[in-house]
Amino acid sequence: MKRVSVLLKFSLALLICLGAFSVISTASAGGNRCTDRCADRYHYRKNVCKAIPFKRERHRCEDAAKRAKDECKRRCR
Repeated sequence: MKRVSVLLKFSLALLICLGAFSVISTASAGGNRCTDRCADRYHYRKNVCKAIPFKRERHRCEDAAKRAKDECKRRCR
């Protein structure tokens, strides 16, 4: 009878630990949607800049995309 009680307590503790671990892992896997959106916008704008044939203007475009990304990330905090 005592073994059943110990086994029941152990299984309950194990179940609680596994439940807590699954909640923590799903929350951390989601990432930050705001910074992910900023990164997506940056990559889109940078790809648009690749179509510019002049090097100096392409760099200006890429710098503007980088500044917009930094400003977007600053607003996320």
